[in-house]
Amino acid sequence: MAGLMRRAALRPLTMLPQRGASGPVCPVNLDTFPSTSEKTMGPHGFCRGSYSITKGIVGPLYRPPWVVGGIHNPTIDPEKHFNTQDRWKTVPFSKMIKYFMYSLMPARVQLFMVFIPITAILFVVWLEHRREPMEVFMDNETYWKDYDSYAYGVYFDHHHFSHMLCHRRAHKWGYAGQDITLEDGHH
Repeated sequence: MAGLMRRAALRPLTMLPQRGASGPVCPVNLDTFPSTSEKTMGPHGFCRGSYSITKGIVGPLYRPPWVVGGIHNPTIDPEKHFNTQDRWKTVPFSKMIKYFMYSLMPARVQLFMVFIPITAILFVVWLEHRREPMEVFMDNETYWKDYDSYAYGVYFDHHHFSHMLCHRRAHKWGYAGQDITLEDGHH
């Protein structure tokens, strides 16, 4: 019984690929992966698909394996490809990033749908946080002292009205005389 257990335990160890004797195992051909036969998968690259908006079909359409009948000339060796013993030694980090980005290609529309609105909102928030607070309340005495300018000034000269409010906020928040952009007439 001990011999049977020993053989059962040692048999899987004899089937593993040799480590170090034949050199590190690179799982893919670093020059061509993940591209494969254009006849099988269609053209590779950005905007090099099989269909053009202006010309229509310009190349072979992608034919899935269940239509073609399997992969007749495979471009990867499954034994090497799924062997991870030397992956960190043989595949550079830049190639790993490239392969990761290829796996995100089908999801690019969904990623854009998420990140473009988030980026736009964060940009507006960043832009507004750079500005001083708006003055939504004004003392009655100040408002009625120059009612015409505050009530109708924006309609007659909106540039002068904006400049007047800039000066008012500069005095209110305590940075009058420190901001060189408010010192001249901006003409």
